[in-house]
Amino acid sequence: MNDPIVAEVREQRMKILASYDWDFKKMSCDAMERQFKSGHEIVSFEKRNPQKGIAPNAYSLREQA
Repeated sequence: MNDPIVAEVREQRMKILASYDWDFKKMSCDAMERQFKSGHEIVSFEKRNPQKGIAPNAYSLREQA
């Protein structure tokens, strides 16, 4: 399947990453710095601890196969 929107998104993603010399960490750090400098409120949620005895998936492994 050749979707022109997906192709354009992938092309733009490659251009952006190329502008950071293909260094994902460098790109991520720049994005975080720009987010911080934007002055917008940065929302984060407190870490939640999973409940003991509760599986993260509603289906057993046998049913998933």
